Amino acid sequence: MLHSPPRFSDPSLPPLDEADRKIIGILQLDGRASGRELAQQTGISEANVSRRLARLIEEKSVRVLGFVPPEFLGLQTQFMAYLRVNGSTDAAAASLLAHPQFSYISAALGVWDLIVYGTARDSIEMVSLIDHAIVADRLIHDSELHIVLEFPDAQRGHPSPIAQSEPRNIDRTDRQIIRHVQQDARMSFTDIALRTNISATSAADRLRKLMSDQVLRVITLPDPTRIAMNLSGLVNIITSIPTRELAAELAKLPELSFLSIVSGRFQIAAEFNVRDDAHFDELRMKILATPGVHWIEISIHRKLYRQHFSWGTADAE
Repeated sequence: MLHSPPRFSDPSLPPLDEADRKIIGILQLDGRASGRELAQQTGISEANVSRRLARLIEEKSVRVLGFVPPEFLGLQTQFMAYLRVNGSTDAAAASLLAHPQFSYISAALGVWDLIVYGTARDSIEMVSLIDHAIVADRLIHDSELHIVLEFPDAQRGHPSPIAQSEPRNIDRTDRQIIRHVQQDARMSFTDIALRTNISATSAADRLRKLMSDQVLRVITLPDPTRIAMNLSGLVNIITSIPTRELAAELAKLPELSFLSIVSGRFQIAAEFNVRDDAHFDELRMKILATPGVHWIEISIHRKLYRQHFSWGTADAE
């Protein structure tokens, strides 16, 4: 049976119990839910919730992170690169890890050996990065590049185009807040204030404003295997109908996430998480049965080297 390894957590960890799963489920709906809210919804004490949540985060069973679309921070070009490696994928990945512009690097089973997501200020910077990090690497003997055009927003039911400019002014203090929340979206207002040299009230107001303006979203990412999603990967889709129309239908499938519209040989890329082989076959048939799907190409997640959303704020400190 195919089985993807844990992404960040230790594979020897004991299984999560029902209370742990309830906490994660609530956080997936509201990553900044308070201890009191978690206690009320799970029926366990606030002290117990606090201990459990600290453990879940420390062992990396779950991560709660701030997500700001790269284009809002001046990174107007986003891309995915699919790589074939002549030799060790670990060695090739190690070279890619030297470049912070690559925020996702994964080894896969399938057509491609490595899959990479990257950001750049513009196409000139992207080409320079690709030439230096991929074309010049002798371990990489073939590549395919796709520009990310849109991230269809499943929650609001309409696409979010790659913006041409910031949605509003994001000043240095906003960037400092974003930088910290990108790494820990449950950081308290007091801790944010201490790190940005503003008052806790101002930190709270600014964070809430960033969220209400839809600049920043809090996302909760459980390690899939910790919630019994034991097989993960990427599905690339060639469409025979308008791309946004098909993307809206595919966004209804709960197994798919990080749906994106891209340029190139295929038009849609999405991550999937399923329980097992049978669930994988079920999802595959659902995708193929969706009107407008012409063909699909699937890669199975084998090893994750990097996944973060800490981009665009290097100059905030």
